[in-house]
Amino acid sequence: MARILDIKYYVPKEKITNQHLSEKFKKWTPESIFKKTGIRERGKAGENITAGDLAIVASNELFKATDLPRSFIDVLIFITQSPNQCLPSTSCEIHAALGLKQECGTFDVNQGCTGYIYGLNLASSLIDSGSANYVLLLTGDTYTKLINENDSTVAPIFGDGASASIIGPDLEKTSKKSIGKFEFGTDGTKTRFLNCDFGGFRKAQNNWEKLHMNGAGVMVFTLDIIPKAINKYLNNQNLEKEDIDMVILHQANKFILDRIHEKTKFEDKGVICLKEFGNTVSSSIPIALANSIDLKCKRNMKILLVGFGVGLSWGITTLRL
Repeated sequence: MARILDIKYYVPKEKITNQHLSEKFKKWTPESIFKKTGIRERGKAGENITAGDLAIVASNELFKATDLPRSFIDVLIFITQSPNQCLPSTSCEIHAALGLKQECGTFDVNQGCTGYIYGLNLASSLIDSGSANYVLLLTGDTYTKLINENDSTVAPIFGDGASASIIGPDLEKTSKKSIGKFEFGTDGTKTRFLNCDFGGFRKAQNNWEKLHMNGAGVMVFTLDIIPKAINKYLNNQNLEKEDIDMVILHQANKFILDRIHEKTKFEDKGVICLKEFGNTVSSSIPIALANSIDLKCKRNMKILLVGFGVGLSWGITTLRL
C-alpha cells in the first residue's frame, strides 16, 4: 500500500504582517487580528514569482532530504488554483526545472483547500494499481495575487506557499505505514461562496473580478457539514475517536478550527498551524503535517486528515505512521 515518505514546504520570505494590516484596516490592532485568525504573518510571493516557482523550491528541498533519486519519480502531480498560465500545465514546466525523466507523467489538478486530499487519493491509486512506483505530489498557491489587498474579508487570511511530498510503496508490505480509505463530498450549489474569475472564459477578460469570499456562508457551511462528514467517515471506517492520535484539518482560521475540534470532541488532538503561514490553501495540510511530526521516525500512530473549502468541497482520509 502507498504511504507518504517525506514532506518539505516553502513559504516566501516576504511577509504580510498584522502590523501592516492594522495600518490598512484602522479598526483592527495587530493583536486583535491574531486573536480572530490565529495568524501573525503570511508569506507573499514576489511580483514575478509563481506558485510553480514555489513548488520547485519545495521539491529541491525534498530531494536534498531524501535518498530517493529524481529518476525514480514516475508521476508528478501539481495541485494549484494559481497556475503559471492557462497552458501548458505548470507541472510540465516543473518537470523540466527539476530534471525529471521523460518517462514521467505530469498533470495539474485545479483544487484548493481540499486539494491535498485529492492529490493523496490520486497518488496512492496510481501506486496501489501498479501504474507508478513513486509519485511527486506538489501543492502551491499564490492567493495574494488573486485578492484585493483592501478587502478585509480575505486580506488577513490567505498566504502563499507550496509543499512537496513523495508518495511511495510500503516496501515491507506490512500496511503499518499507509494511506487509508478516502471519502469526498461537494456542494456545487455554493460555488459563488468562494470564487475568482482570473483565467476563465465565462466573462470577458476586462470584466474579471478578484477573489470573492462569502465568509459567513463558508463558515456556516463548514461548521454544519464538516463535523457530520468526520463522524460519518469514522463510522464507515469502523474507527472510534480513541483510535485517532492526531487530527489535521485544512488550516482555514483559528476560529473555525477550534469550533470543529469542539464539535467533534477532538480538542486535545487537533493541530493548529497558522501563526507563521496563514491559510495556504492546498498547502495548509502538508505544512501542518510536516510541522507536527517527523515522517521518517518509527511510531504507531493514526492521523485524520480533513480538507474543506472552495467548491464547496471536502475530503477525508487517514494516515497510518
